[in-house]
This record gives sequence, structure tokens and C-alpha cells, in this order.
Amino acid sequence: MATVIETENLCKTYEGTVRSLDVTALNNLSISVEEGEIFAYLGPNGSGKTTTVKLLLGLIFPTKGTMRVLGRSDIGAPDVKRRIGYLPEGAYYPDFLRGEEVLKYYGQLYGLYGKDLRRRIDATIELVGMEKARKRLIRNYSKGMRQRIGLAQALISDPQLLILDEPTTGLDPIARKEIRDVIVRLRDEGKTILLSSHELLEVEMISNRVAILFEGDLKTIGTVEELLALRETVIRVRPESDTAIADLRAAGLEPEDAVNGLHEVRVPSEIPLYEALDKCRNAKVQIDSIAPRRETLEELFIRTVGAASVEKEVHA
Repeated sequence: MATVIETENLCKTYEGTVRSLDVTALNNLSISVEEGEIFAYLGPNGSGKTTTVKLLLGLIFPTKGTMRVLGRSDIGAPDVKRRIGYLPEGAYYPDFLRGEEVLKYYGQLYGLYGKDLRRRIDATIELVGMEKARKRLIRNYSKGMRQRIGLAQALISDPQLLILDEPTTGLDPIARKEIRDVIVRLRDEGKTILLSSHELLEVEMISNRVAILFEGDLKTIGTVEELLALRETVIRVRPESDTAIADLRAAGLEPEDAVNGLHEVRVPSEIPLYEALDKCRNAKVQIDSIAPRRETLEELFIRTVGAASVEKEVHA
């Protein structure tokens, strides 16, 4: 499988003025993104995500380190950029244009004309489900429709690499699902997608691999399966006496409030399950079910960023 994006010890420092210090936005970033995967690139605001995207697009240049995109180090070359589609966060399109006119404009920027351009406009409009609104003015589009046209313009050149920045933020649940389904379909067709988003549930559902940054440093990277390890077991219990729940708490377990008469007891992975089950039996509760529960991406994100913040304060 080919490597589509590869960086090695990539750094970017913005020089300060007389009154301000230099700012290191990216520090020794080494990542690789493989062909045909959705790679989630996550981090809090100011972590270096936008700087990375600008570097990959050739809009700014690294302070040091190397990077290759689509097998090339000369990423500013027109034939490289033609193979990259980009949807920025909060993309703006002139209100006086119609949806298909936006795509015509961007298609011509990529060097498409005549039948080739019309074919790509038709294909991308169909893919994002905008056939009925292609001739409507942008000013009459909903936010979801604007996002769809934005995704269509990123696809107009039939790129190998898609860089999507917050593609579903602010959309209603139906629109989010529809955009998510399009992204998965593109991945299944062999396109490589670098996805930056704060919608962590969406990211968890569709990503192959995840990287989390904090203030320019890469804190963790791996497949979703590797990173979201088993964190606890959930035991659902039904009390058989008035004191059963109090007895569980006295034994060191913390049942949550009842739902339909059942309490959930979350047992961390470091506590042996047999020990927790013995405590449930001794408290005289009926065990309804036992199920493993892995960490969510949101929990991993908060834990990773939280640990990085504490580490920063310790070394400050």
C-alpha cells in the first residue's frame, strides 16, 4: 500500500516581533498516511492542525524537517496540487453564484474545460446529492447544502487525496450522516482522506487511524482498535433488598441511578471481574447482564490532552 502523506521531524516556527517571542506551531512531527484510509488528525485549538494542513498544501514552508505528498517532495508543483482536494472550515462562496457555477469556477482553476468539466460537475453534484439544487443561488442554500457544495468543489478534479477540515460541524444529524456516508464511500473507492474535526463521535465511526496533537507535539497515533482499548466492564444489576445498593457502595462499587429498575456498575479494567461479581452477590443484587466497554474517542482525547496539560505545567 502506497504512502500518500509522509512527514519526518517536521517543524514550523513563526518568528515573533520585537515585542513577542517566536511561536513553535509544530515540533518534530513524524506521521504517515496510507492510501485508501481515513486518517483523523485531532487536537484542541492551537495544537498545530491548521499549520500542518497549510504545509501540506504548500501555502507555507517548514522551518525544518521533510514532507512528501503523493510520493513527491515538490508539493507546490501544479500536477501535485491537481491531485489534492481541500475543503476548508467555513468555506465561503459568492452568494450571487449558483451551485453548479461554483463548481465550474473551481473546475476551471484545475484546468478542466468542455465535456470533461461538465462530466465532473454532474458526477460530483450527484455524489453529494445536490441534483435538485444545482441551479439555485448560494444565498438560498442552507448550511448543509453549502457544505455539500464545498465537498463537491473539493472533489471536482477527482483527487487522490482529500483534506477535509470540520466537514460536519454545525450540521443537523441527518446532514451529518449523509456527509459521513459520502466520506466513507470515497474511502471505499480508494481515495485517501485526512480528516480534521471536533465531532469526535463522527470521527470514531469512520476513521481507520487517529493522531492527537497538543501544542505542536504528537501525543498519540494508531488505529482506532489499538487506541480505544477495553477500559471497564459494565454490570447491570437489580437490587433484591432496600439496602442492596448501599451495600454495593460500602463494598467499593458505585452503581449509577436506576433506569427501569436496573443499576449500572462500571468496573475498571484494573479490578478483577470475579472480585466485582462476588461483591454483587454478597450485596444481594440480581445480575442482569455483563458487558465489556471500551473507551470512546472523546474519552481518549480528553485523557490525552489532560495528561499533556499536566505535563506542561510540571515542566513549566
